[in-house]
Amino acid sequence: MTSATVKPPNEPAVKAGSRFRPDIQGLRAIAVGLVLLYHAGLTWLPGGYVGVDVFFVISGFLITGMLVRQSLEKGRIDLADFYARRIRRILPAATVVLVFVAIFTLVLLPRTRWESIGTEIVGSALYLVNWVFADGTDYLDAGSAASPLQHFWTLAVEEQFYIVWPALLIGLLWLAGRGAKRRSDPDMQRARIRRFLQIGVGLVIVPSFVWSIYYTQTNPAPAYFVTTTRLWELAIGAAIAIFVVHLEKIPHKAGYILQGGGLIAILAAGIFFTDATAFPGYAALLPTLGAAAVIIGGMSGRATQGFAVVLNVRPMRWVGDLSYSLYLWHWPLIIFATYFFDGTLPVWAGLVVVVLAVVPSWLSYRYIEQPFRDWQRLKEKSVRALQAGGSLMVATAEGGPQGAEVVEEEPGAVEPVKEAESINPDVTEAQEDLAVAYEDGCHGDQVASTVKSCVYGNADSDYVVAVVGDSHATHWVPALEKIAEENDWRLETYTKSACALNSVAVDYQGSFYDSCYDWNQKVMDELTGSDGPDHVIVSAASYPAAESSDVPEGVNTGGIAEGLGDAWTQLQDSGVGVTAILDTPRLDLDVPECVAEHPDDLTECSEKRTDAIEASAYNDMQQAAEDTETEAVDLTDMFCSAESCSAVICDVLVWGDQHHITATYAESLTSSLQLELREESSLEFSN
Repeated sequence: MTSATVKPPNEPAVKAGSRFRPDIQGLRAIAVGLVLLYHAGLTWLPGGYVGVDVFFVISGFLITGMLVRQSLEKGRIDLADFYARRIRRILPAATVVLVFVAIFTLVLLPRTRWESIGTEIVGSALYLVNWVFADGTDYLDAGSAASPLQHFWTLAVEEQFYIVWPALLIGLLWLAGRGAKRRSDPDMQRARIRRFLQIGVGLVIVPSFVWSIYYTQTNPAPAYFVTTTRLWELAIGAAIAIFVVHLEKIPHKAGYILQGGGLIAILAAGIFFTDATAFPGYAALLPTLGAAAVIIGGMSGRATQGFAVVLNVRPMRWVGDLSYSLYLWHWPLIIFATYFFDGTLPVWAGLVVVVLAVVPSWLSYRYIEQPFRDWQRLKEKSVRALQAGGSLMVATAEGGPQGAEVVEEEPGAVEPVKEAESINPDVTEAQEDLAVAYEDGCHGDQVASTVKSCVYGNADSDYVVAVVGDSHATHWVPALEKIAEENDWRLETYTKSACALNSVAVDYQGSFYDSCYDWNQKVMDELTGSDGPDHVIVSAASYPAAESSDVPEGVNTGGIAEGLGDAWTQLQDSGVGVTAILDTPRLDLDVPECVAEHPDDLTECSEKRTDAIEASAYNDMQQAAEDTETEAVDLTDMFCSAESCSAVICDVLVWGDQHHITATYAESLTSSLQLELREESSLEFSN
């Protein structure tokens, strides 16, 4: 279900201490880079295996941060929701890799390997495989006849931790609640909860670290894999999330020193540690505390400053986005390549395999990870994700149309078709298939200049994204709402009928649209004020500029592209990021009516691509984006083939009239839109 919070015009947005950490994406890139280059056989990086320890700290920090926020805000932890999220995030891509390994084991490897790898597949699927490898397998020797699933030990350790850790937190919450029932001060209760959580994380770190030191010295082979010697590393990340209220107060200078020192520590471990280093034990402190230092150093607005600048460059963040898939895919490919090279993989070949691993990793990220996380049926009810996870199924919603999701995999699906088996929404309901913002009363009409706003996604998030414009901005809300939920954004809407974010006077029904001009002035004041958003997403339909003779003195006039660009520049000059979603094609016909009249020949309802683009605001927006160097996203290929635009795509009705896209089709565009925003915008994403 969709929930919205109506926001009064002057309600301040929370800005301080944003939880979104782009530097962590860069840190993930360093971690996976160390692992990949180590497994490729680079002799100058003999300790690259420490990248795994960096991942443990990051995971503990991010996941515990989510659990702590939930416990402080609600006084409880929703286990069903937590495990449903884990399943959507981890299971689909891992399952595909397991299937890949099973098939290629049968095709490529000798029969003598089949039974052991079959056992490891079962262990991997159950997230217990680290205990299988603890029996003596040497994961660190990438050149030997190792299992193509040995890297799954880290996933097993993490998931076992996330069975124990949330249960411990729930117990601590219960203890914190006892004897505190008479406390009426919420701040005192939150402080009490934090004290109990701090004690709890210490109860994990200390015994696990002591055991890790002892067991690494006495029995190093299994010590590398067992969960008990690794719990403290995840708990180090958890401790950062629990002590964040204290850690975020460190001075900026100290934060920058932590950033630099942490990066040096991680790289030093990668360069100077070897296979002979007793690990984890004491040695794991260097990369683990290094990762912790980078995370702490990036707090309080330093995530894009100091040494974190290196972590924020686009290639680093892109690799960070792919880090999970890269980790999953690179190792099986190295193992199978090693078999082809008779057991010894040359360094040059290892590097080639690592580079080629980007291909299945990107495909996995684009077509498995993201779609499964966006699968609405699983997001609506946690039990559905739990059921899907239990059966290891990666599939789409039963019987539902996929619309643009199919186009992502089959670009030819956007070509006009003569018939469709079924059309969703039905043509009789198309005009009511609207973004929820209309129902929630968030969209202003043509008469009033009052600013109406609603909040979607995480209303308490410190990272605020605003979608601003007319109905063509509103029709993107179904997709943007899902993206906001996934990335923990606070999504605010500022929209008004027939009124784009524009600094010049526009014409509406033959006269100066004064309420639009006034609305723009008020919205701009909110967006550029101290409580304004971090980033604005704009879109617009096509309107003519008002005649200067119809405009009162003091009102700005000019071309539409000029007005759009000027408004965007005002935002950028005030420190607000801006991304423009170029306008969608506009057809010269009532789409539902045409489809109803031509059910046996839907090509009658298609339109020439160039004409549909020309009728929209696409060109004006593109010109404004070029003139002001504003980030722009173009999804025209999800509506039109090279020649024409289709009324129905993969059984989904695209338009509810001439130019407003249906909420159903907009929602199916979620994955495509998110990918484009990741690639073309400076918006911050959580993973």
